[in-house]
Amino acid sequence: MSDHRDPPHWLVPEPYIDADLGVLKTGKEAQVSLVERTGATGRCLLARKLYLPRHVSEKGVLEAMGVQRSSQFRNDVTYREGRQFRKSRDRRAVESMSAHGKALLQERWTNHEFDVMGVLWEADVRVPYPVKFGEDRFDMEYIGDRAGAAPTLARLRPRGPLLEVMWDQLVDNLQRVVAAGWAHGDLSAYNLLWWADELWMIDFPQAIDIAANPMGLDLLHRDVANMTTWFSRQGLERDPEELFALLLNELVW
Repeated sequence: MSDHRDPPHWLVPEPYIDADLGVLKTGKEAQVSLVERTGATGRCLLARKLYLPRHVSEKGVLEAMGVQRSSQFRNDVTYREGRQFRKSRDRRAVESMSAHGKALLQERWTNHEFDVMGVLWEADVRVPYPVKFGEDRFDMEYIGDRAGAAPTLARLRPRGPLLEVMWDQLVDNLQRVVAAGWAHGDLSAYNLLWWADELWMIDFPQAIDIAANPMGLDLLHRDVANMTTWFSRQGLERDPEELFALLLNELVW
């Protein structure tokens, strides 16, 4: 991550103690828990994302890893296009899907989200601050309070002026994401949060480098279509092709 922006003021520096407050949700590729971090300067809440293993099915092994099940995300080849392995040995391992190759894919998939969110946070996209990544664990800013996590758009039924505010914030964030060279790749009302009158984007493990991935523009267009469809169902009609054209203007080839 660039050091252009200082870490948020609320982040507790070392030394600190982390206390796990329980699982917030389990998705198709990760389990997210709420963590309270306490140090000499105070305390803060973090979301700890533990990526689910992709090739483990034994219950005892999963429990030892601290997760409830293995990953249900499949067919990730499209998303991996453009993420190159420098060493030929590693490329061959991935192509043959050997044990080493599977481990490489797991590592590349998990730390990719941390790297992308760091770039987007620097670009002033409204994403949770990426605190730290290690092994299969990713600590980030928690959006919510002690009473509960911020709701996803899928849980809300906004109408009138509020719906337009949400749309405007979505467009602004998407422009910043695309200007940084990325597409979310799996954007829906389930990975957008609404908190303190602001729209937050989350879940970027499948984020696409638009220039490097041959399917980059197609996946960006799919993101746009998903969101215009959702807003239409809430009562706000917007032209997906108009938004797509607007986002294309942000690209620097």
